[in-house]
Amino acid sequence: MNTSITEEITPITIQPTITYTLNDYVDTDRQVQVTYANSQGFEHKRYVNIPHLEDGAIDESYFQEILEGQLMGVVNKVRVGIITFTDPNAPIEPVGIATTS
Repeated sequence: MNTSITEEITPITIQPTITYTLNDYVDTDRQVQVTYANSQGFEHKRYVNIPHLEDGAIDESYFQEILEGQLMGVVNKVRVGIITFTDPNAPIEPVGIATTS
């Protein structure tokens, strides 16, 4: 008598929770700054191109595709550790400025 035991293994997926907001923009803008925030409230900023139709209006459906693709790119880069998020409340320290005592 052969007995077969089947176990169902549920994969564990750890996906970072990342949201984004857009700076204000108008129809004539070619780029907009996007701020991505992780679950700790830390931020990563980048600029995204705004696509336009022949009449100059923003191509909203294509723009949404771009934003979704950029978000997936940020998520993937977080997974492999090549994007860093910074604390937006941390003081900015000057780089390369000599001090004298």
